[in-house]
Amino acid sequence: MMNEETMDACRILMCRPTYFKVSYSINPWMEMKDPVDTKKAMEQWNALKSTIEKCGATVEVMDAKDLPDLVFTANAAVVRGKQVYLANFALQERKAEWKINDEWFRQNGFNTFFNATIPHEGTGDALWCCNGTVLVAAVGPRSDVRALPDIQQKLQTNGDTFKILAVRLVDDRFYHLDTAFCPLNDKLALWFPQAFDPVSQHNMSNYFQLLPVSESEAKRFACNAVVIGNHVIMNEGCERIAQLLDRHGFKVHFVPMSEFLKSGGSAKCLTLRLNP
Repeated sequence: MMNEETMDACRILMCRPTYFKVSYSINPWMEMKDPVDTKKAMEQWNALKSTIEKCGATVEVMDAKDLPDLVFTANAAVVRGKQVYLANFALQERKAEWKINDEWFRQNGFNTFFNATIPHEGTGDALWCCNGTVLVAAVGPRSDVRALPDIQQKLQTNGDTFKILAVRLVDDRFYHLDTAFCPLNDKLALWFPQAFDPVSQHNMSNYFQLLPVSESEAKRFACNAVVIGNHVIMNEGCERIAQLLDRHGFKVHFVPMSEFLKSGGSAKCLTLRLNP
């Protein structure tokens, strides 16, 4: 696990939910008849930000724009050092986000790449593992397999190489990788195995010691957790997972995420790690 020095260096990008609402339905969780309590959403977001900071990370906040899903910064890009592969959102409802993300990264000293022809949705579908030597990348409803060699080409610079482990998502409820898989350290990860096809399950098992979550825990987005050193921040109601992680040396922090679940997201979806 990371040491205290690494934890202190952790930088995370978030965006306030000023304009967050369910104004369309683009995944099975989004129902127009179940509106977001905007006051509660802001309270939950602030609680998540505060918990992240108490766990040793620095939070940078992107200015909110009038786009309801911009709050889910995990989908903005894949970041490696100062190189940023921007998301090209698969669905029209989120297409406008990339320009705002591009502006923020450029203003903050990053080099950005954008492929307008191939859909890919950032760290929603691509997670760094094994101390940054492996990028687990999902192919599914939001991200195209053709993006993977492009990501590798754009982010491998100055001899900084990494391997891509491609996996396939097969359950529409878990439409992004980070809703069904959560790396905890270089060997250990949470997952909901039924979200992946059999070949992916086999290949992932060769890389990691995998701790399965139940379907009910997966539906509470137990895998959509923020990991900072030995701290794991997740939606409330996952007590069995907390006990399991405690036995592996992790401390779980519960933060209510009910309003964001209405849009098919939780703690991890609201964050983008800016450094390893």
